[in-house]
Amino acid sequence: MILSRIKKARILIIDDQESNVEVLLNFFEMVNYQNVKSITDSREAIEVIQSFKPDIILLDLNMPFVSGFDILEKLKEVVEPDEYLPVLILTADITIEAKRKALNMGAGDFITKPFDLTELQARLNTHLQIRFKNEQIKSYAEEQKQLLATKDKFFSIIAHDVRNPFVGIVNFSKITLSHFDRLDKTEIHESLQLINKTATQGHELLENLLKWSRSQTGTIVISPEKLIVNDIIKSIITSLKSQADNKKIKLLSQFDSVIVLDTDKEMLETILRNLISNAVKFTPENGFVKTSAVLNSDNVIITVTDTGIGISNDDIKKLFRIDSKMQSRMGTANESGSGLGLILCKEFVDKLGGTISVLSKINEGTKFILTFPTHRNKA
Repeated sequence: MILSRIKKARILIIDDQESNVEVLLNFFEMVNYQNVKSITDSREAIEVIQSFKPDIILLDLNMPFVSGFDILEKLKEVVEPDEYLPVLILTADITIEAKRKALNMGAGDFITKPFDLTELQARLNTHLQIRFKNEQIKSYAEEQKQLLATKDKFFSIIAHDVRNPFVGIVNFSKITLSHFDRLDKTEIHESLQLINKTATQGHELLENLLKWSRSQTGTIVISPEKLIVNDIIKSIITSLKSQADNKKIKLLSQFDSVIVLDTDKEMLETILRNLISNAVKFTPENGFVKTSAVLNSDNVIITVTDTGIGISNDDIKKLFRIDSKMQSRMGTANESGSGLGLILCKEFVDKLGGTISVLSKINEGTKFILTFPTHRNKA
């Protein structure tokens, strides 16, 4: 795989001598390198590096205006510290001191003019292989980090969030049973309401946990069908009415027409149920939660807006990250949560080819914006 990438590598030549550049361009074309760019004005170097994003740079040191040493110094500002970007110095003659200076500033190798093209290709390929291997290692390390974060999140939920509802159910039912003969109907009804509420929260969490685990193992099958978004939103609002009524929160919906979306029904329902129930959870009494859907060109845009407690800018950055250290918040009526719902939303939105974004101000409310293509790409 790496060898096949080498011919497609982005190669940047920076040399003020047009004859040298011409030799290199002709050679790279002859041996089928497909993505080569050159500049002879070193003042353009950093701008071109940032836009072209080369995999390797062939750099002359002695140039007017901006020297190769200046470019090596500026590279430190535009290249990530853990990124390996090989720089091969093109030189006709260089002193030991200049070589040491170039190496200390980040140069990786030296190519002597006039060029031995066989040697040039060998050195170029070696450094490109190192770069691509380094990318693979970084990618693998990131995957392992995500896997570790997923495992930690999973066990955290199992140890805390799944356990809590069962502890509540056991305690409430135990108290009710032990005092049953002394309780009137009102007290029994209140106790059963608490048990039902706790069981419902536990069930919702287990449902999210099951769907999330299926998503992580790749066992979820997307089954797109033509859906009327209006009906799905109205159905979810109806199912959450009792939860909203308990906090005197109005659940509103708004549509500019009948919105049809070609997507997976279960995934869409999971996304919207999590967003709307979350909005209810973090909205104080006498507030409102409004869900709207509009057709805009080839996209369906769904927004869930609340008058809740809001989310800070720092926390918005952590909302959809499994490896974030964002602490789960209690709802305005002390409703518990694991933070898993929003992570699941993001995963499902991505799988459906959509996007999700957030606008929020502390104590003023939050708006989640979903954008889905009206027709899924069959490819």
